[in-house]
Amino acid sequence: MTGSVAAYKAARLAKGLSAIAEVRVFFTAAAAQLVTPAAFRRVSGLKAQTSLFHGVHPLSPDLPSGAHPRVPVPHIDDVRDCDLVLVAPASADFLGKLAHGLADDLLSTACLYSTAPLWIAPAMNVHMWRHAAVQENARILRARGATFLGPGAGLLACGDEGVGRMREPEEILDEVREFLAERNSWSGRRVLVTAGPTRETLDPVRFLTNRSSGRMGYALAEAAARRGAQVTLITGPTQIATPSVQTLCSVETAVEMGLEIRRALPKTDLVIMAAAVADYRSAAPTHRKMKKTGKTISLKLAQNPDLLADILRRRKPGQLVVGFAAETHDLMRNAQAKLARKPCDLLAANRVGKSRGMETEDNEVTLFFKDGTRPLRLARAPKWVIARQMLEVIDRCWPWAEKSPDPLREALYRSKPRDWKRLS
Repeated sequence: MTGSVAAYKAARLAKGLSAIAEVRVFFTAAAAQLVTPAAFRRVSGLKAQTSLFHGVHPLSPDLPSGAHPRVPVPHIDDVRDCDLVLVAPASADFLGKLAHGLADDLLSTACLYSTAPLWIAPAMNVHMWRHAAVQENARILRARGATFLGPGAGLLACGDEGVGRMREPEEILDEVREFLAERNSWSGRRVLVTAGPTRETLDPVRFLTNRSSGRMGYALAEAAARRGAQVTLITGPTQIATPSVQTLCSVETAVEMGLEIRRALPKTDLVIMAAAVADYRSAAPTHRKMKKTGKTISLKLAQNPDLLADILRRRKPGQLVVGFAAETHDLMRNAQAKLARKPCDLLAANRVGKSRGMETEDNEVTLFFKDGTRPLRLARAPKWVIARQMLEVIDRCWPWAEKSPDPLREALYRSKPRDWKRLS
């Protein structure tokens, strides 16, 4: 809880959460000025911690050399095994702290330490929420994978009206309940994800590559790991932080990526080919840097192996394969032609170009099904949102699904694609 007038709602939320999970409550100093920890405990039945140094005693200067006394560390001990960090309400000040890695109290240090998903329920005045600095902080946090619940619109405590209200506790509780149900839904499943571009060497300092940032593949790997799957991520060179997965393989070339895929494929249940693999490589890379000659030069290129086609030839019964198609034009026709040539179970097609698909934080994807089901469009959204939506679709298509995917698909397709924002 942070210092927002909506703090009074948090006691109701905490009480509801305590019925489905073990809840640990951290107050900021500002939150304690609005709702006292004692009053909070009376309403919710939960104890709230407020101090970063609670239970920590000054260390004796007479400790023998090499001694390491064990002292309580609330922002680590109470967060180490959590499944979700939910900041509700989240003030404008705290959004700035989170965005810029500031940690001067119990809650902010806990958020920096925790590797659990971070959910944020903002609550502030409409003009504060619209301020460019606050919007930039929200953008930074979304890009890092934080989930924003609201804010909603309506009459605010200060008398203004507009966007800034904290989502109602019952709505947040429903979101958390769905998240916890999904949390270990893929436990025991083995997922292989490829991501990023490949680099094809020309000489010791030059290479052929493409504009892939790796964000889409990384988001899919992280989403699968959050579902409890054992994830192997095979990635080309990227400039972004890698997600927490069981196995991480870094490669440079298409040939190297193909070798790693072959090693992992026999022990994999689901393959997601999100990498942008270079189609060609230099037929004769040089061992010395090519010098300027003042003349036009020609490069002889050799075709790289088709990794998706190779996987489809080697796949085992019951193995699900998801491919990607990046298109600059005629997306529907080109994607359907690719699916006919390479009949993977699901093909995710997206438009690429200036400010689209590659080197961006957002994506817009159309899913094509091998069984001929009508294509499903996922509206433009941050890539981590698209990843969650794709995994929900995959979950319903998976051969081991206990129920037929048809009822879900029919429900989805009865609505217009433009009106369908998210699956879960």
